[in-house]
Amino acid sequence: MAEHLEMKKTTPQEFLLALVGGLFAPLVAIILIIVYVMGIQGSLLDAGASEAEDKAVRERIKPFGVALAIDPNAPRVERSGEQVYNEVCGSCHAAGALGSPKFKDAAAWGKRIAQGYDTLLTHAIKGINKMPARGGDPDLTDLEVARGVVYMANAAGAKFEAVLKKEPEPTAEVLARGKAVYASDCAACHDTGVTGAQKLTDTSAWSALIKQGKDHLYKAAIEGSFGGPPRGGNDKLSDADVKAAVDYMVDEAKKAIAATEPAKQAAAPAN
Repeated sequence: MAEHLEMKKTTPQEFLLALVGGLFAPLVAIILIIVYVMGIQGSLLDAGASEAEDKAVRERIKPFGVALAIDPNAPRVERSGEQVYNEVCGSCHAAGALGSPKFKDAAAWGKRIAQGYDTLLTHAIKGINKMPARGGDPDLTDLEVARGVVYMANAAGAKFEAVLKKEPEPTAEVLARGKAVYASDCAACHDTGVTGAQKLTDTSAWSALIKQGKDHLYKAAIEGSFGGPPRGGNDKLSDADVKAAVDYMVDEAKKAIAATEPAKQAAAPAN
C-alpha cells in the first residue's frame, strides 16, 4: 500500500519570514551599491569644488598689470614696406574699408598715383579724409610711411621709390642757439646716457633716430618721448628752442657717425 505524504501547511508568519529572508540579500546589495555611488559622487564634487576654489583664489590674487622691462637704448628696427602694410595699412586697404583704395586695385589707385609720390606721402603722413595720420600708428617714421605708400602704389602699377625730401641744413645761428639750449637743458642726460637718453657719441642709436626724420624728432622732443620729459624738463623752452637743440644734437651725431665710417670700412672684410 502506497504511503501518502501529507505536506504541512505554511502559516502566514512563516511565509513572511521566508519573504523577508529572500529579500534581505538583494536589499543589502542595493544599499552597498548606493553607498558606493554616493561615495564616488562625493569625491567628484569635492574635486570640482576644490578646483573651483583654486580658480577663484587665483582670480583674486592675479596682478592687475604686467611689468615689462624694455631697454630704451635698444636700436629701433625699421620696418619694410610690406611689414608696414601688413601691420598697419592692411586693416583698411586689404578690403577697401572706409573708402580706401583696395590693395592691387589699379583703377582705384590710378587717380591717386597720378597725383604724384610727394602728394601721396604727404596725405599718408598727415592724414586725409577718413584716413588718420600715419595710418593710425604714430610710431611709424616718415621713412616707414614712405615705404608703405610705395609698396601699395607700386603693387597697383606705380614705379615710385621710398625717399624723403632732403631736410634743410640748420644755419650757424640756429646751431649756436641749439648748443646753448643743449648745455643748459639736455646735456645732463645726453652727455651721460642716464634715464635712457641717447648719448651724442652713440652712433648706433642716433643713426636709427636720424632715419626717422627731423619732424618726428621735433615732435618727440617737444611732447616727450624716448623716455625723456617734454622740452627736456623745462616748460619755459619755446618750440623754436627745442627744435634748435634737436638740430644741434643731430648735427653732432652726424659728425660722430661720419667719423666712424673710415674705421668701419677698414674693418670690413675684403671681397
